Amino acid sequence: MDANSPKAAQAIFFCGPAQARQSLCKGNLLRTAVLDCAQLVIVLALGFFMHPEASAQEAGAEGSGMPGTGIPEQLPPVPGGPPIKYDWAHNITGDWGGLRNQLSEWGVDIRGGYAMEFMANPVGGVRQGQTYVHNILLQGDFDLEKLLNVPNTVFRILGSQRSGESLSKNDIGNAISVQQLYGGGQTYRLVEAQFITSLYEDRLNLAYGRLSATDDFLTSPLYCNFVNNGFCGQPSSPFFNLPNGITAYPTAVWGGRAKAKLIPETYVMVGVYDGDVEQNGKNEHGVNFTLGDNGALVLTEVAWTPQEGLFDLPGHYKVGGYYHSGRFREVSNDVNGNNQYVSGLQGQKFTGNGGYYFLFDNMLYREKPGADQGLSAFWVLVVSPGQEENTMPYYMSGGLVYQGLIGARPQDKTAFGVTNAWFSDNISDARHEAGLERQTTETALELNYNVQITPAIYFRPDLQYIINPNGQNDIDNAFVVGFEAGLTF
Repeated sequence: MDANSPKAAQAIFFCGPAQARQSLCKGNLLRTAVLDCAQLVIVLALGFFMHPEASAQEAGAEGSGMPGTGIPEQLPPVPGGPPIKYDWAHNITGDWGGLRNQLSEWGVDIRGGYAMEFMANPVGGVRQGQTYVHNILLQGDFDLEKLLNVPNTVFRILGSQRSGESLSKNDIGNAISVQQLYGGGQTYRLVEAQFITSLYEDRLNLAYGRLSATDDFLTSPLYCNFVNNGFCGQPSSPFFNLPNGITAYPTAVWGGRAKAKLIPETYVMVGVYDGDVEQNGKNEHGVNFTLGDNGALVLTEVAWTPQEGLFDLPGHYKVGGYYHSGRFREVSNDVNGNNQYVSGLQGQKFTGNGGYYFLFDNMLYREKPGADQGLSAFWVLVVSPGQEENTMPYYMSGGLVYQGLIGARPQDKTAFGVTNAWFSDNISDARHEAGLERQTTETALELNYNVQITPAIYFRPDLQYIINPNGQNDIDNAFVVGFEAGLTF
């Protein structure tokens, strides 16, 4: 058996490399996995009762993670500010004998993490199966004020390595991946290389260089409490409507972003990005530094982020829009204006496409004043109304996240959410005319519980139910079960 196969990865995760090799050779994977699963349950049970009084800062309560990585969000240091402190509780590699904290004092912060997802669909989809995916992140933040006396500026560089197979692509047949760690190329790549400059006491924040657009736009700190890619790290429809035209981790292009805080708790943000992400396959590893030849992407966003919003509790209320000046293909008409599902020809080209969005999240209930424990909700609507120009004209999602539902586990999080993606009526009609199954809506439901074993380690059992996979009635609804786990280096 190939050591890189999903079954081998499953064996290594449950059994350890040595035992996995033995079980693979002897054909006893199931027996070995069952025995060692018992050990895993014991470890997780012990972790479940560890650190019940961990602080909000320790558990990363400000956000669920850096979009698309599965690990806690790692914001750049304040230029010229205090060093970031490292220890064994927050980093599984500790402080490197004091060297790591010394480097941070000098202005160099090296961080990273590993996250994996094992998911299976025992019911429904095109066929039954299981897959493993992982993401490894390595990040360097360099405080140029401390290092080179360049005021108010940090240089950030990110690298990524991804491996694994998509359960959605291989077995379920649905459009939006049930594994948020899959996508952007299952390979190693340079993700970002950007300068971040803070001016006027951070009333104006600039980012420029190699950027991922949805690190800043179309996002919320609640989204990556979920495993399904329809939630984490951003709404999915712009990626269907602007194929090869918008970036999310682990892809990046040349761009610039300006965020201005006009009044307290309010900002206006504008970003301009190269509109050609893949550059005809030349940017697989993120190191092709030339500009593409398919226009530019512009995003704008206005937000109010009060600490005392609805119900006098914290929230984020955002309205935004995007426009791409490049060339795209119509979704049902071919180059001759006929039904492309009948002719088999490519879609007719058009220039320029865009949409707008509304994002809302708010804490609904707080267990006690100033605490992070309590219930939060979010709602998302993305509209791209052109039925001939957009594969997914409407997209909506919403959900609830409760931190500390179990009193003895104040940093654990319980999450439930629903996504709904509406496919173009033109696509549905064209498929019907060609004798194919109509394509209408795809709905996903997700329920999970995040066990924060330590501030650096988490384990998230996950259940999903996919209704009308790919918007088609001829694909059985799929029940998906699995887990995500991660650690911070």
